[in-house]
Amino acid sequence: MERLYTALYETLKAGQPAVLLTVVARKGSTPRGIGSHQVVFSDGTTVGTVGGGYQEHLAIECGKKCLAERKSEFRRLILYPNDIEDIDAACGGELTVFCQYLDPALPNVLAVLEAMIAALQHKKASWLVFGVSDAAHWGMALVTDSVIGCGHTASLPAIDADWCRRHPVGMTKEGDEILYHERLASPGRVFIFGGGHVSQALVPVLAGIDFSCVVVDDRPEFARTDLFPQAVAVREVNYQKLPEDLGITADDYVCVMTRGHHGDYDVQRQILPIKPHYLGVIGSRRKLAFVKGKLMDDGFSAADIDACYGPIGLAISAETPAEIAISIAAELIAVRARREGREKHRPAAK
Repeated sequence: MERLYTALYETLKAGQPAVLLTVVARKGSTPRGIGSHQVVFSDGTTVGTVGGGYQEHLAIECGKKCLAERKSEFRRLILYPNDIEDIDAACGGELTVFCQYLDPALPNVLAVLEAMIAALQHKKASWLVFGVSDAAHWGMALVTDSVIGCGHTASLPAIDADWCRRHPVGMTKEGDEILYHERLASPGRVFIFGGGHVSQALVPVLAGIDFSCVVVDDRPEFARTDLFPQAVAVREVNYQKLPEDLGITADDYVCVMTRGHHGDYDVQRQILPIKPHYLGVIGSRRKLAFVKGKLMDDGFSAADIDACYGPIGLAISAETPAEIAISIAAELIAVRARREGREKHRPAAK
């Protein structure tokens, strides 16, 4: 997402217009969900995706039309068989895409985009809000602990972070206005305890899907930045007494993957009281039972221990370090999606 908004920012800063495509509503089964984005540039190139296939082609064509006409509009993409706008897709759903024309001369638009990029870089809790009662006169705002907006800001009533948290993502009617909002960035880093083979496979995967990783190990030969070039930090620590400046908070994700039972126990014992958003522990059920027993002897409740994810990762029969890394990344994607209110549910089997 940061790449998309950076490309958009640089294009507008160079004096060229662009169209931002945003999936603002969906019904039924669709290839992408609410909050999917794609930018259409004046040379016909794009960044991002709103679903791929023919439906994306139609959205891009609408974006080109909006560029030529210097206007914004909604585009409904129907995936039902035999519909008048049938696009020969088997998903059986419907997308509504907001094709938003962005003029480089629009006051404050660059400041809003710059603030969005900074929020993504720093993983700052933030939301993107559109006022779309009238597609031709939209307002756009970034909401953090403050609000910065551009466009027809009168279409944005008194919104703040509390408003964004209270309402589900997507379209909402607020008084006489129709608003769309999505989570732009969630707080939270991924602290990975253990710098072994699984961690070395995991960090590049997580970095590629916008997780900010901190690797922690008690061995100098594994606490090396050259092993983890995609990590934001690599720390060598004593597992038995974690330093206070490690800075783990309740917003963070923690993966415990040290080289043995005792390292896992030492780390989990100190992390449990923090109650991070996610705490996953690698290992067999036998090892997890051993660590659980020691933690219960320390006074932790079974409920607190069982709230941890263990064995870590989705159950996809992963065996190799690369496969285990994929299973962990998939679990973190699911946890993050649930946190951001964009979790998808499979239809019940018939």
